[in-house]
Amino acid sequence: MSRHLFVGADVAGNAKLATGLMADGAIGIEVAGQAFDSSDLDGDLYVAANNAPTDTDQIRILLGTGSNMLVSPWIPRKNVIAYRGVSGAAAAPCKQTVTIAGTSAAAGTVVLKFVRTGGPRPEFFSFATEIPASTAHTAADALVKAAYEAAVLPEWLNSSADATAGATVVFSGAKRGDTTQSGGTWDYEPVQFELIVESYDGGTQTYTASATQAGDPGVGDGYAVLALEESLHGVSHGFYDRLKLPNKPATNALVGTSYDMITLVATKDGSTSPQIKGVDNLIEIMIALPAGFSAATVVANLNDYLAGDFAAVSV
Repeated sequence: MSRHLFVGADVAGNAKLATGLMADGAIGIEVAGQAFDSSDLDGDLYVAANNAPTDTDQIRILLGTGSNMLVSPWIPRKNVIAYRGVSGAAAAPCKQTVTIAGTSAAAGTVVLKFVRTGGPRPEFFSFATEIPASTAHTAADALVKAAYEAAVLPEWLNSSADATAGATVVFSGAKRGDTTQSGGTWDYEPVQFELIVESYDGGTQTYTASATQAGDPGVGDGYAVLALEESLHGVSHGFYDRLKLPNKPATNALVGTSYDMITLVATKDGSTSPQIKGVDNLIEIMIALPAGFSAATVVANLNDYLAGDFAAVSV
């Protein structure tokens, strides 16, 4: 599959500069073979009023980069086999809770065990908390929190726990962009893990583990879009420099931004099958638009171009 990602900035994308280039960060849709001005002999930006789908042979996506443009392959309308869009949604960490009840009858130790269920292999971590005799459940939670945060934690667990409810402690896993205990940045999807009360010998007080929230990568998370953009530099910039040497192309994705994601998939030769004798035959165009993107024409014109074949996208 040939994959292409175009990450826009909050820049109007329905006009070119006097140089014939798109503005830096602007995204537009170009029509092949229809030159509406002398400065642009390849085509012109798609405008529904001037470029009816029946008059349009094929389109491509443009992204301004300041001094140049990134462009997708030309895509004939008849070759499109999928078109969809999803609004941006923030990533969420996996959360597990231990609920404490009763008062400890004697001094004891509670041991909590974490099991990472995702990743290349299972990983385990446990820590112990000393609970004095006659400790109420509303005080035991602070002791568990303090013991957890003082422990040497694995990178896949967040270094702080929440004990504000008075009788529970909520633990969370790392998600992309979080700072790890070593000071690095977690650069993977949200960790999935389970919590087990391994043992407690303090008598009548009880500890119960429960799942609170599954980790969710969200849609269009800035960290995830940045990682995808960097992985596709070989396609978009024409070279495969896996060590980012001798230079690293500039990126457009911003880690603090949530993006609406548009996907357009077409076959390379117009066949109805995505594979020919086992060879991948698809072109996938992904467009990341920041929330509030001023160039509504990008989605509106794609909807117009594909009307009758695919449902309109709304993000």
